[in-house]
Amino acid sequence: MLASGHQALGLSSGLIVMTILPQMGLVPDTPFEALLFMIFILFGSLLPDIDTPRSKLGYHFWRLLIFILLLAFGFYLFAPEYLDQYRGELKVFVMLMAPLLVMVKSHRKMTHSVLFIGLLTVYHVIITHFFNVPSFYFFGFITGVVSHLLGDYITKRGIPLFYPIYRKHFRFLLTFKTGSSIERGLVWFLSVWNIWFLVTQVF
Repeated sequence: MLASGHQALGLSSGLIVMTILPQMGLVPDTPFEALLFMIFILFGSLLPDIDTPRSKLGYHFWRLLIFILLLAFGFYLFAPEYLDQYRGELKVFVMLMAPLLVMVKSHRKMTHSVLFIGLLTVYHVIITHFFNVPSFYFFGFITGVVSHLLGDYITKRGIPLFYPIYRKHFRFLLTFKTGSSIERGLVWFLSVWNIWFLVTQVF
């Protein structure tokens, strides 16, 4: 799926999850938190494509990461005392970035597997423990990631669900080609449904 398809499917999935969260006792307290929840969903819906610099998210992410690394190297050369001052923050940053660097081998590999969702769950436990982040943000984030995998699952290429143990790509019985007229029609339908759902909930 293209980025627009993943975002449309992610938003649809997020709206559905928003109706389920109250039953789990996880409700955003303010409109801003609800908006942030949806932002987490949209980010998660693009995250698996971070494994390639050619994707929309991957392009900006890797440029930003290179900038941060160059900045850290500059501090190491000319102002090492700042690195010592923020050593704890740097450890957290490296801990979060290291798995992503390992995953960048080729498109639709580690980041399109069940293992990737498991790793994100582990990171959720670590982050919520140290930074006290509300759990419903994680549900939004994972919803976006799962919607991405679902979107690629219904394309002709499929996804390697059990990578790296089993590298075969799985796909749905009915599939379409990425960027095809079928995908564009699906994006249009989901966009109309999202608008209709939001309007009916507000009014």
